[in-house]
Amino acid sequence: MQEQKRSPSECTVEQLDKELIARNSQIPHEMLFHFLDKPGTPLRTVIMKQIEELYQKAENLHPDESLMHSTNEELIDTLIYKARNTSRGIWGKDQRRDFFDIFEEPIERNVNSVAAICFNEDLMEKENGEWELKVKIYGPAFNLCPNEPFYHQPIAAGYFCTGFLISEDTIATAGHCINEKRVKDLRIVFGYRMLDTIIPVIRVPGNQVFKALKILDRVYNPRVTANDWALIKLDRKVEGFPVTQLSNRKIFSGDEVYVMGHPCGLPLKYAPGAHIGDAYDTYFTADLDIYCGSSGSPVFDSRTHEVVGVVVRGDDRDFRWSGRCWISVIYQRSGNGSKGAQCTRVTEFLHYC
Repeated sequence: MQEQKRSPSECTVEQLDKELIARNSQIPHEMLFHFLDKPGTPLRTVIMKQIEELYQKAENLHPDESLMHSTNEELIDTLIYKARNTSRGIWGKDQRRDFFDIFEEPIERNVNSVAAICFNEDLMEKENGEWELKVKIYGPAFNLCPNEPFYHQPIAAGYFCTGFLISEDTIATAGHCINEKRVKDLRIVFGYRMLDTIIPVIRVPGNQVFKALKILDRVYNPRVTANDWALIKLDRKVEGFPVTQLSNRKIFSGDEVYVMGHPCGLPLKYAPGAHIGDAYDTYFTADLDIYCGSSGSPVFDSRTHEVVGVVVRGDDRDFRWSGRCWISVIYQRSGNGSKGAQCTRVTEFLHYC
């Protein structure tokens, strides 16, 4: 019996993506990304690993006979159209919002506690004691499709993680973001954000840039306990930015949470509407809208606005190849085999506070 024909428009973005991979419709290795930065940065390494793993899996896929009548070009056109014209994001609808779109007082307070973590070579000293973050433009740097959110915004040109203030002179972040070898090269920057849809704050006063003095404690044991956290003492007290409140209460599956951080090195983003999946003694999972670069981001309880966790790991890949450019991966909220991001619980280091 002949396989019934399907129109590409009947397929989901995920189905179109898999069909193009199965047809070996992929770009040459040297064209995978057109980065403006030098090779070897952590961000590029992570994404290249995602891509290589993705296309290695293509060998196990087979073209769908019901789509054989459609050309690759037709599939690509439909894929880009569907990505552009549906509510899309890492988890169903993209919840990420910029600083200027936050109006709730407790959330605005918390966003001011979050900092960018980079190395000293990623900053340029300017006149009047100001420091400017070295950046590139998100869309062209990653060869993204023009409809990607935040396409024209800046992203950090080098190493990047997120941290948050837990005392006047201490920040917390993911353990894999730092080690003893380069701790004194770290710089912690407060205030990297968008003022409106056009103007980014990439130059900040010197009193918003801090040196890492030492690692107070660090645990990185992802395989056994899923523990992944670090506390970094700063060279001086932070003034004008509030300290987060850490939660010691029990958490449950289904609790609503939100996250703040710098996905892909973008200016600070706030993403509400997530929920805790599995809750364990040392960590929990949640359907957070995060990318690489979100490591170290604080996860807040939506009711109390206290920090309950630290983002340490996400799903295998952030982007998929559309045939012409890169678009964000869509994770449906059920039946996709993904458990979401893993987050170390703040109770693991609460005794320091």
